[in-house]
Amino acid sequence: MVAIQPYIIYKLPLTRIFQAIKGGKIEKAWDNIKYFIEVCTNVDIHQPTSIEINGFSADRRHGELPEPAVSLLERIVAHFGVGDIKPLGYHVYDKQPTEQNKTEWKLTPADLSDAIEFMVAGQPYPKYNLGPIELILSYDFKLINLDTRIELTGQQYTSMLIISLSRNNSVCPSLCFPFTEPNDDFWKYFDKIKELAPFKMDTKDLRLVRSNKKRTTNVFSKIKLR
Repeated sequence: MVAIQPYIIYKLPLTRIFQAIKGGKIEKAWDNIKYFIEVCTNVDIHQPTSIEINGFSADRRHGELPEPAVSLLERIVAHFGVGDIKPLGYHVYDKQPTEQNKTEWKLTPADLSDAIEFMVAGQPYPKYNLGPIELILSYDFKLINLDTRIELTGQQYTSMLIISLSRNNSVCPSLCFPFTEPNDDFWKYFDKIKELAPFKMDTKDLRLVRSNKKRTTNVFSKIKLR
């Protein structure tokens, strides 16, 4: 969708689309996420756009012991039922599946509290290259005026958070600010959001988005910082 008017977006580059969530342990990271969703957005924290649990087998190539992952996968199955098992990938040359597997459990918003409690209770998790378990949540939302709690006007695009709760909690943010330029009003609002965000917001990841002259695509450009 081509932008009707310019706006400012906070989004990480493709080289690092996830960043750390503040808080350390899962329960603290989740509290920080909840606070941001409840204070800064128009959505219900209990109604994520999507929710799933992923479990990973051990990667023997990196010396990971299989027993902890097997035990954890058995506990997930006992709690959430049988998941969808698939290879983590395929070898480039012979197209054969890799030894390491990924199991997916598609959940519903009604499972949210149960899933959070399951993740918290299972800590600490073994130090594997992947997983061995992660809870993936996504929220689509509009930003609100922090004083009036009314949606900011002019939000053509929906903002989004993709959240990974695991041994290392992380988030993929895409925040669309309906300001046509980085003026004083924008910086005042951004400073408030930055203080409340459950992750570190760096101004170098802000971009001004506008349509090209033919209005066929969007153009992203660095903004003038204060």
